[in-house]
Amino acid sequence: MAYTVQIHQANMMALRDYASKHGVELEPVPMRRYADQQLALMTNEVDVAVIGYINVGLMEEKNFRDYRAICGVFTGGQNLTLAKNVKAGIWKELEGLKLGTAPNSYSELLFKASARLGGADLSKIQTISFAAGGPPLLAALKNRQIDGFVSWEPNNADAAIAGDGYYSSLDIGDNPTRNVNGLLAVNAAFLQAHRPAVLGLVHATIEATNALNQDRKLYVDTAMKGTGSSLEVVNEAIPRGKLDYALYAKEAKALLKMVHDAKLTQIDTSGAVDKQFDYSLLTEATGKSKNQLGGD
Repeated sequence: MAYTVQIHQANMMALRDYASKHGVELEPVPMRRYADQQLALMTNEVDVAVIGYINVGLMEEKNFRDYRAICGVFTGGQNLTLAKNVKAGIWKELEGLKLGTAPNSYSELLFKASARLGGADLSKIQTISFAAGGPPLLAALKNRQIDGFVSWEPNNADAAIAGDGYYSSLDIGDNPTRNVNGLLAVNAAFLQAHRPAVLGLVHATIEATNALNQDRKLYVDTAMKGTGSSLEVVNEAIPRGKLDYALYAKEAKALLKMVHDAKLTQIDTSGAVDKQFDYSLLTEATGKSKNQLGGD
């Protein structure tokens, strides 16, 4: 199972122990970007992967449909950070700035869509590539080689704790997407051949998510161990997202339509949501209806 080394994927970091209780042997594979996890899923390098809701659209555009989205992982956890002396109250005020981004990452795509729809001219916002975030991105902000960045935690929290940047009031998730972020996707053939194991994995995801949401110390300890971030950074980052196993169809469709409207995909891929989202495991594991679990 591929996942991202990110504070709001702490439930995935804890998943192996919960999966073993359901007779599922899980091999977690930490990666750095959704693009890497999407590729791993498409090439059968892994059976299960955490991907962004955005990747549903990107895979649809590539005509890849050999997977099913089976539950959520988290929402939020990605933000626009600006250097401490840079002010921007509306999207258009970002024009003329240099912003660090991870090319083709979910955070960059969501930022570009929100900025364009918010009235900014993207051709006037210079983006500088930082493929995996981390120290190079933070050093560039500190040295003012960039005016800010769009990234996932703990990068934003690192900058805030260091005093080099702050969380912008321009919310890249302040739109009908509600900043849905990560979901769990499984290879379709693997699901068909090993449905009981995948159901066990969904049970484990629910249990890990509930355990960490109910025990802040466990959440913090798991995130610190899994990311190497400090206690201060983890505490700063946690409120910026939410561990959430629900699968949000309406928000996913809004996201994929928004991305198309912003011309980041050539076709409207929102129809993929009804085809690729499989609520059967989540409803069986929880006893709740599809509508109670984010379905529309």
